[in-house]
Amino acid sequence: MISLSGTLDVRTIKGSNGPFQVGELTTSVGEFKVKDKVLEQFEPGAYTGTFLIDKIYPHSYMWYGKVTVEIRARLADVQLDNDEPFSETGQAPASTEPDPADEERAPGTAATTRADDAPVSAQAGSDPGELYLPDLFGTELSDAIVASEPVKLDPTVERGVFRQQRDQLRAFGYAFQASTQTWLKA
Repeated sequence: MISLSGTLDVRTIKGSNGPFQVGELTTSVGEFKVKDKVLEQFEPGAYTGTFLIDKIYPHSYMWYGKVTVEIRARLADVQLDNDEPFSETGQAPASTEPDPADEERAPGTAATTRADDAPVSAQAGSDPGELYLPDLFGTELSDAIVASEPVKLDPTVERGVFRQQRDQLRAFGYAFQASTQTWLKA
């Protein structure tokens, strides 16, 4: 692993599965694409900090008849200087880019899923105690949500489930604190 200081520029792309976040990490040794699930929690903008990288690798994909090759970095840990981005993203939104959730479902790629993956339907502002949250979050996180305690999501679950968890926390009045990557009840 390598630890580098740099700037992570997070942007939102509208895809066939809904909006998703991608990032570009600029460091002293180069620029890397970041498509980790943990970015799904961040608001668009530029964040400075220290990034622990466990893998740097080339990745290629074909999208709309065009082959793209990019250098990706997989983040093991993120230690940000601030909770809010210091500026709006400097890049224009990409018009086309494949959703990383589709890459996870592609043949030959391994995706970690839980046996009890299931959506939870609720209206914004619903009382978390009224739902059977373990279907979406598991028992430990569900107990924390019902008690309005801080919540840290597990980025090893399938990306679609991770997005559902993020959206549900927002509906329950939680706000994401980027520096600790923890959701806090507002």
